[in-house]
Formats: sequence, structure tokens, C-alpha cells
Amino acid sequence: MFNSLKYLLILLIITPFPSQSNSLFQKTDFKINENITLTDEKNIKKKLSNILDINSNYIVNFWATWCIPCKKELPDLKKMKIDNKDLKVIIISIDKKSIKDQLNFLKKNKVNELTAYFDQNMTFFKSLKLRGIPTTLLIKQQKIIAKKEGIFSYNQNSLEQINNFFN
Repeated sequence: MFNSLKYLLILLIITPFPSQSNSLFQKTDFKINENITLTDEKNIKKKLSNILDINSNYIVNFWATWCIPCKKELPDLKKMKIDNKDLKVIIISIDKKSIKDQLNFLKKNKVNELTAYFDQNMTFFKSLKLRGIPTTLLIKQQKIIAKKEGIFSYNQNSLEQINNFFN
């Protein structure tokens, strides 16, 4: 029995786990429902198909004011947007708080430069069958081409992966 446990332990050590992948983003191919609407900063409903230009690439992040990992990653999203003018970064809140309170939260946390939309009924979020927040999506030609569930960190590696998905 001891030998069996020893072999099992060796097998576990040398077998790579899928989660040890170098990729932060999971490849996907999902067409966005163009009838979904989001609310903008002025409390105006806009169709997602009018927000996302077909010829542009987007990094879309779902967040909420009560989500601690979301609060932690917002400055990284801001820095990525500032450092990479060609990348369009949009944050979408699924929070139930008033839009005014959420905008004050963004201002207080010095990330109010990010383009913000609001999905208070979670229509868009639910249509994607996402498991939680934060979740970051890569969108190209109005299709979700990759997603990252969990906290996003902006660094050279994440930027290279984003550029590889978009190119």
C-alpha cells in the first residue's frame, strides 16, 4: 500500500494541472445579442450594438462597488487605458446602487476616466452565463473572443496576451 501511495504522489507531482496554463484568458467565440441595452452615465439606455463599433476591439470588465477584487483591479484597467490609447476599455457595473452613487464611487477611487455603463438588471451579464465578478471580456467585431473570470492584473504578460487575441 505504501508503494501505491508513493507512485500516486509522484504522478500528481509530474502531471501538469490545466490551471497552470500561461494564458490568462480563455478562448471563446460568442456573438453578442445586439438587442441588449445598457444605461450610460447620463441614465440613457443604449443598445449594445450602438456602443460597440464593429471595427474596434474592446476590453469589457464587469464589476460592482461591493466587489473587493473589482475595486482592486479598476486602477489596472485605468492604467492600461492610459498606456494603450488604441485599446477601448469599458466597465459595466451590475450593482443595484444608483448610477450617481456608482459614479461617485469611481471618482472617489480615481478611476472615473474609464468609460462606464450600467447593467443593473444584469441582462447582459446573465445573457453571457457568467459565473461571477470580476470578469473581463475581449470583444472583436462584436463577438466575445476571450474571457477572464477573476481579478485582472495589467502587466506586460497580460498586454501581450490581449494583443495576441486581437491580432
